Amino acid sequence: MLTSYINVKDEDECNGVVTVLEDEHGNQFKTVTVDEVVFPFEKLKIGAEKRLSYVKNFPYEDGDVLLCSYPKTGTHWTANLLHYLMYDGPLDDLVSHPPCLIDLFDMDTVQQREGRRIVTSHFPPKSLPIEHFEKGGKTVLVFRNPKDAAVSMYHQLIRFKMLGEFKLSWNSYIDYWVDGKMLMGSFFDYYNKWQKYLEEKPDLDVLIVQYEDLKMDSLNQLRRIQTYLGLSHSDERLQTVLDKCSLGNLRADVENGKIKTVLIDESGKSILYRKGIIGDWKNHFTVAQDKKIEVIARDKFKNSIFNYKAWVC
Repeated sequence: MLTSYINVKDEDECNGVVTVLEDEHGNQFKTVTVDEVVFPFEKLKIGAEKRLSYVKNFPYEDGDVLLCSYPKTGTHWTANLLHYLMYDGPLDDLVSHPPCLIDLFDMDTVQQREGRRIVTSHFPPKSLPIEHFEKGGKTVLVFRNPKDAAVSMYHQLIRFKMLGEFKLSWNSYIDYWVDGKMLMGSFFDYYNKWQKYLEEKPDLDVLIVQYEDLKMDSLNQLRRIQTYLGLSHSDERLQTVLDKCSLGNLRADVENGKIKTVLIDESGKSILYRKGIIGDWKNHFTVAQDKKIEVIARDKFKNSIFNYKAWVC
């Protein structure tokens, strides 16, 4: 494998470091790192630095809920749980929430939901909207078993042509992912930065949600989330929310055109929702790869609030 680094400056005066990742077959994939955030190289063409500035200076509106996560940790599923929870009207005819990462899209260019906004980001805490925290906005932070997150990202990169053609082998990809060289950087550093941020700012109003808990104890976790948001729906309505947010329903809303998004493959199929199960990593990881990530996780998440023992399997 080859990793090379090139200092670049784009047409918008964006300073970045391009990383060329190469697998054992000579296939390459490029990323660009700007202010410690790893972007797809294609993003450099439209200004990664401008995107960072847009997000950091994004104005707060009363009632905003900021949803934060590392990529492929259940972000869009959780966004839809919030979407249906925060809607007071009949749920029967309500369609799902379009994926609208503020990291990629301006909020005024995507379809908006009624009522309070859901602002979604994979950026680390120092790069998130300043006003949101200053004005006491609600923040939901999601995390997941890193092995399942890595597998999910691999499949999405293969299908997401908007980010450039991705042909790296699994064996090369997983080494780069564990080392923090793939998009958004290190999974472990992301959550460690959050822990440090929360320790430095103990008054921040942040709810931490574990993906595995959401999957295995959905109703109780939904009760917990709605209490945090100041809502009081019945268990019957909460169950309806869970039914509306089945992966089948969410995928169907994208593929039948009810939800407009660029997050589709060449055939029009959604690239957001694949299996959504716990433990799919076992179908991909070798014994050596599993051992490597376990060792790193135990070291990186030593004394972590992101309970390693709760999701290791």
